Amino acid sequence: MSKPLIRWDLNPARTAIIVVDMQKVFCNPTGALYVKNTAQIIAPILQLTTAARAAEVPVVYLRHIVRGDGSDTGRMRDLYPNVDQILARSEPDVEVIDELAPQPGDIVIDKLFYSGFHNTDLDTVLRARDVDTIIVCGTVTNVCCETTIRDGVHREYKVVALSDANAAMDYPDLGFGPTAAEEIQRVSLSTIAYEFGEVTTTADVIERLGVA
Repeated sequence: MSKPLIRWDLNPARTAIIVVDMQKVFCNPTGALYVKNTAQIIAPILQLTTAARAAEVPVVYLRHIVRGDGSDTGRMRDLYPNVDQILARSEPDVEVIDELAPQPGDIVIDKLFYSGFHNTDLDTVLRARDVDTIIVCGTVTNVCCETTIRDGVHREYKVVALSDANAAMDYPDLGFGPTAAEEIQRVSLSTIAYEFGEVTTTADVIERLGVA
């Protein structure tokens, strides 16, 4: 089945930027969950957030943070047995990297699992600002970014994923052969573009929002 690709009409008054998990634990080479391709997306995210603030487009940061005592991790702890150590709110590496540090007026929302909407007030925060379109960037493309996108679509948001501002990671052989980050990125973005919303570049979004 062929279908046209989505291209939303972007209204800056009803749009928000969602920056997913650009935390030191994922973005710094010494981080316990380092995603090396995040190095390539810092510059476009910085360009986007700077332009968005100038145009009064909300910038929302998602952080994956847990209590650290095992009381709130559940299935996440089953999947990642050390999650209570590496994502504990007391750990310095759960903070957003210095290059993209939230600025006054930005919104920071902490989540316990993959989706930014799951058991958080993200939906309430967006609807209070009459947002109907979210532009998603960050890491990991096919995990927290894509899960947030899927949940956003289920809540009737128009969603845009940025091809040059989402970072995937390599997977080892889990029974199907190793998979390179570039292949995961291609498949995830193709899935999003076909099933869930729009995929485009940071420069294109900035131009269409008129926030350059």
